[in-house]
Amino acid sequence: MGRRCHHEFEKKPDYPEDIICQKCQTIWRIPDYLEWSARDLMTLPQEIRSEVLRWQAEKFAKENPDYYKEALK
Repeated sequence: MGRRCHHEFEKKPDYPEDIICQKCQTIWRIPDYLEWSARDLMTLPQEIRSEVLRWQAEKFAKENPDYYKEALK
């Protein structure tokens, strides 16, 4: 069994959807994980999970602009 990578993440301006590990050269495409369940997301590194959750929140806010106004009534 090999050792785990201590990821060093990088985002490139040309590819805003991708996060790359400089050590193991793994590439995570954020849109690929938007439909994953919370249990499945736990298998990803913390920084990737945070980015996916941020994208999901932005997508929800864009699709439901009046949700928070209606929830406060």
